Amino acid sequence: MLIFLVGLPGCGKSSLGKKLARITRFPFCDLDQLIENGEGAKISELFSALGEKKFRSVESQYLQKVKEMEKAIVATGGGTPCFHDNMNLINSLGISIFLDVPPDTIAQRLSQFGIEKRPVLNGKTREEIAATLEHLRSVRLPYYSMSHITLHNPDIRFHPEFMNFRGLGS
Repeated sequence: MLIFLVGLPGCGKSSLGKKLARITRFPFCDLDQLIENGEGAKISELFSALGEKKFRSVESQYLQKVKEMEKAIVATGGGTPCFHDNMNLINSLGISIFLDVPPDTIAQRLSQFGIEKRPVLNGKTREEIAATLEHLRSVRLPYYSMSHITLHNPDIRFHPEFMNFRGLGS
């Protein structure tokens, strides 16, 4: 079984994915890390060098490779579901979970931790980050909303939905 986490950049897909992987004893797969390892460059470098259109094609190719995994918790890139019919592919391969975090909350988190690896947000002030995320959310919400599960306060400790996955990994 594959479990995909989708949502805006900085919403916690990787952090929660690692926790969910521990609960289920599934391997954790960060799609961005998979791309970086395969391409030998950071996402921000690839995004700059290729431009968004070509980068999204590369990203889709790596998403296709994920389907070879028998089971995994997969943290997607924020834009992954929105291009090349990826959300339909994600839903056909497993369970999708939309981590719906308010853009203001994400902007606050990112302004504390830095945003260097987030090409869409890099170099922006907290207010600009919040505005960009609000715009991204409005554009991407139709794709994210196709998810099987939506969590509006995605803290793994407080969601019974995550506890349903406990028995999957054994």
